[in-house]
Amino acid sequence: MSKRIIFISLFILALTVRNFGQVINPPTILCVSNSNGDVIINWGLPTNNCGPFVNYTIYASSTSPTGPYTLAATITTQATSTYTLTGYFTAHPNWWFYMESSYNCPGGTVISSDTIDNQSPATPAIVSVTVTPNNQSIVTIDPSTSQQTSHYILYYYLPNGTAIPWDTVYGIKDTVVTDTSTILQHDPSQFAQVFTVAAVDSCGNRSAFNTHPQNTILATAANTECQRQVNITWNRYINWPSGVAQYEIWVSKNGGPFTEDGFVDTATLTYGYTNFNTGDTLQIFVRATSAADTNIVSNSNVIHLKAIIVQPPSYIYITNVTVNAANQIDITWTIDTVAQLIFYKVLQSVDGVVYSPTEQIPVPTPLQHFETFGDSDYVFPQNNPYYYEIDAYDSCQNQYVSPFAKTICLTGILYDYYVAKLTWNDFLLANATVLRYNLYRDFGNGFQLVHTFQPGVNLYFDSLQLLPNFLGERGTFCYRIEAVYFLNLPSPSGYQDTLISSSNQVCIVHRPVIYVPNAFSPGLNGAPAENQTFHPTIIYGSPTNYSLLIFDRWGTKIFESNDLAIGWNGTNHGKEAEMGGYGYLIDFTADDGTLIERKGMVLLVR
Repeated sequence: MSKRIIFISLFILALTVRNFGQVINPPTILCVSNSNGDVIINWGLPTNNCGPFVNYTIYASSTSPTGPYTLAATITTQATSTYTLTGYFTAHPNWWFYMESSYNCPGGTVISSDTIDNQSPATPAIVSVTVTPNNQSIVTIDPSTSQQTSHYILYYYLPNGTAIPWDTVYGIKDTVVTDTSTILQHDPSQFAQVFTVAAVDSCGNRSAFNTHPQNTILATAANTECQRQVNITWNRYINWPSGVAQYEIWVSKNGGPFTEDGFVDTATLTYGYTNFNTGDTLQIFVRATSAADTNIVSNSNVIHLKAIIVQPPSYIYITNVTVNAANQIDITWTIDTVAQLIFYKVLQSVDGVVYSPTEQIPVPTPLQHFETFGDSDYVFPQNNPYYYEIDAYDSCQNQYVSPFAKTICLTGILYDYYVAKLTWNDFLLANATVLRYNLYRDFGNGFQLVHTFQPGVNLYFDSLQLLPNFLGERGTFCYRIEAVYFLNLPSPSGYQDTLISSSNQVCIVHRPVIYVPNAFSPGLNGAPAENQTFHPTIIYGSPTNYSLLIFDRWGTKIFESNDLAIGWNGTNHGKEAEMGGYGYLIDFTADDGTLIERKGMVLLVR
């Protein structure tokens, strides 16, 4: 073998080794279009540096993207970027194509292009439509599945099914579009906007627009002074493939961060927001979440409003019911002073079941933390306890009812001579704990503490004989009892105090007690002065219509007196009566109107 032949062989081998591992890039198919029964293919020229150009080849399949493929054309001019396959579309409506490049590049690896069909780009899907806080609509598109897509056309979708284009967005991955168009001058805070989209390739082939458009959520809110809530309404979000999971309500109060206040199911398009005070500045929006992916959401427009309502009281409690010295019942209550009220009604009951209004009271301006009313019309606290509640009303005629309170009714009778029986009911008041009951008595020198009782004791027998000089008293014994209690109102009031509720005053008039001597001795030496005349001794009360009559043994009246201080001195018409027995008749009217009469014999001793 000659040296020349060896050299040439080595050169070819070296060239082959050099080209081994080179990649021969294909043309980039830009688009495939149909025209008058033909199929036109457009491509971008590849970059290859591994040898002289040989040709481009086009392979076609009318069966499926996976073939089988056959050679459709060979292009031998390197600068060619388009080719018409005559009659292909007439022969078959659906074709798939790919291309390869051929270069004189021994050992190089031939790469095939992406497979492109002759159909218009696939209709793109919409991921979501949402509204920004500054009330701009944003449409998010799922990137087109057609690789030849070069741009998207955004449309307003009208109720009649037509679509009006408003923007064109270039780039297959440019899929988030903000609506700044003024074509329809739609404001998403005023109207629900409906959007759809179509894809276009570089040949101008356009897909059909999406017939499952998606819309913005238009939220509106209203509150009235009397509703005391913000009523939020919105339209339904449509055409998520798996539907809406739920609607969430997000609120910013007085410039604070947005927080979720609550949510409703997909059948509900209203929400009542109540967590605010009158005068609060609110920002509210509604958020739909996708049932397929909770990260996919659609926000409504942001509602801005200032809440103006008739502010309700957060509490109203009776703090005391007590019977005063004038036998009236004083009711005191406390109320939340932020409330906007116009009047109170004081309601009274004798059984705790049926309440009747006893007075309507205008609410003062400004509202006072404590109010007191004296009930004096047709109340008889000595006959029975009374129940009370306070009803507050605002200008919307909303009613706020306090818990009830029950007075103490004290009753007393003369149980036996010199014994008074006293009974009373328990004092009742919400959030109050009775610490003790104190019993007071007045028998002429003012009320003085008699006894202290633990809660649950409701009966006491007062022995009058234990009183000093009880026989010298007037015979009227008055009582009252008071409950000493601790009031502990819950939040937001938080009021605490130790207070007293008094009962009515009850007076017991003791029956007159009459002492009549059975003998007297006027003028008898050594006889005590008080035994010189005959007259009864009457204690307790001030008797009226008093009469003392004395009769001799024949029944003849020999003495009469209508003055308790003047008694019989043992004479008959100015002469000393004979010693012996004489009849007497005493009668008078007691303090309580009872006619008292005593008859008997008295012995005159000389």
